[in-house]
Amino acid sequence: AGKTTIATALEDRLVKAYGKHVYRLDGDNLRTGINRDLTFTEADRAESVRRTGEIATLFADAGVITLVGLISPYREDRDLVRKRHEDQGIPFYEIFLDVPVEELKKRDPKGQYARVESGELRHFTCIDDPYEPPVEPEITLRTHELKIEESADILFRRLEMDGILEGAPKLSPPGLPNPDGDEVIDLHVPEHLKAERRAEAEGLPKVLITDLDLNWLQVIGEGWASPLKGFMREGTLLEVLHFNSILVDPFNLTDNVNMQSSTTDFQTFKEFRPPDRVSMSVPITLSCTSYTRDLIESSPDNSVALTTQMGNVVAILRNPEIYPNRKEEIVTRMFGAIDPGHPYIEQIYNGGEYLIGGEVELLDRITYNDGLDKWRKTSKELMAEFEEKGADTVYAFQTRNPTHAGHAYLMRSAGENLKKEGGYKNPVLWLSPLGGWTKEDDVPLDVRVKQHEEVLNSGLEHPGGLDPATTVMAIWPSPMVYAGPTEVQFHAKSRRSAGASYFVVGRDPAGMKGSHQAVAHKDDDLYDGDHGRYVLQNSPGIGSMKMLSFVKVMYDIADNVMKVPDESRLQDFISISGSKMRLLARNGAVPCSATDIPTDLVDANCVPSGFMVPK
Repeated sequence: AGKTTIATALEDRLVKAYGKHVYRLDGDNLRTGINRDLTFTEADRAESVRRTGEIATLFADAGVITLVGLISPYREDRDLVRKRHEDQGIPFYEIFLDVPVEELKKRDPKGQYARVESGELRHFTCIDDPYEPPVEPEITLRTHELKIEESADILFRRLEMDGILEGAPKLSPPGLPNPDGDEVIDLHVPEHLKAERRAEAEGLPKVLITDLDLNWLQVIGEGWASPLKGFMREGTLLEVLHFNSILVDPFNLTDNVNMQSSTTDFQTFKEFRPPDRVSMSVPITLSCTSYTRDLIESSPDNSVALTTQMGNVVAILRNPEIYPNRKEEIVTRMFGAIDPGHPYIEQIYNGGEYLIGGEVELLDRITYNDGLDKWRKTSKELMAEFEEKGADTVYAFQTRNPTHAGHAYLMRSAGENLKKEGGYKNPVLWLSPLGGWTKEDDVPLDVRVKQHEEVLNSGLEHPGGLDPATTVMAIWPSPMVYAGPTEVQFHAKSRRSAGASYFVVGRDPAGMKGSHQAVAHKDDDLYDGDHGRYVLQNSPGIGSMKMLSFVKVMYDIADNVMKVPDESRLQDFISISGSKMRLLARNGAVPCSATDIPTDLVDANCVPSGFMVPK
């Protein structure tokens, strides 16, 4: 029926994709040792199943995924093994290979059916001994109708869906990954404690935060930087700067569960390091002046109130750790470039001389009252929406430009490929516009979101539209830091916190041109266009997150759609880059003539009809 062959293919996937420890138990390795004293009588078959079940239980208890390919004809024997696993709290899957006997006789790789026919072999299941099919198997495989890889993929996807491969309790809906650090982060004060916390905050020292700080506070509080629970302490910042990741111990295996939320100690180290490393590539810090430092240090309170420039107290920061803001070290390690005119580097150098680390509690949901708050959803809310849509996987597409037909082509193609090649039934697209601070010449958030709304309203009737039934739009609240390969790691990791398993990444992600003050790249790309994807694919802590790369698509003036260019008539294709599109938007471009589309769109200041949805 293919038991051993399918188990071998599944083992290969589990080892290569997740690095799991796997062991196969089947008749070949059992009958030569532990079961060599058993025959094929009903009693001996029952004992064979019992012994194998006990071995599988022990292996699984030791963390080994155990694949048992055994002829087990009697329902009672299988049910006893199931109960043994359930009693031990070990997941158990009964796989029924539903293959007609005549098909098995045709295959007969070991010649056993021929021996039965000659009378040499007796008590053979389905021939002269009965077989009792499972009543409710977890999975049924009609292997005579499936390729080996298809059968293995069905099993692999089921283990993924059920969270078996996470190595941690399942915290997310079926098919969606756990957040980094295996902890759902939601730092909003519960409703019944809000009045008490607000009263407390009124009496605490006030720390004034900028709009940029507010963006980062929202990122932390809503779980987008899991498992981070506050602005980075000095030790956490050092890990981020040097390793683009942080060590975590969510289950306190090494007595380090509070490592990232404890005051940094440079003199004393625990005997054992935390066992896991999760992606965290971008510093998330809060700067302050020496005046604020003195105010905090002179206060008897061990907490401060974070206050916006409008005077609104938005959060409490506990157990503050104040340390020097080593700006040059942060900039050089974060950006790998010397460019005083870089917009985010300017923000860092304009910050105070000190940094404040500490865990935060959000007194209320952060809102902007700009008409876009309905699209601002927390990571937990997004998880719930993906589950409501029945997603068996989620792929995220980040935008800081209006969405054009090329984007739509890539997003729709990605969904179809996930079905065709990935074996998914209902992949859901997360259209994820970046919603925090951006540089001055980027397209404003309200313009992008309104255009995205029209993309969804257009559906599949326009080449630039998307299917609202399989798409969720939600603003990602992070600011943009334009740190290229370093930043794109955070973009991907953050989307996993809300349930994405795939992240669509294009050329030069999170990159930009150097300013006129750049030392090495004046008015040229700061980062090589291919480096971002490469670094992301191989970054530490990225885990099972997978990348979907852009393919080159261009606008075909022959039929007014975006597609992969036809090499035989390249003269009919126009390349439209993100920077070109931002320039057209900034210049108030109008629709091009349907019959005469210019090759230089910027010079003509027009947009082809099939390039973007009408509105």
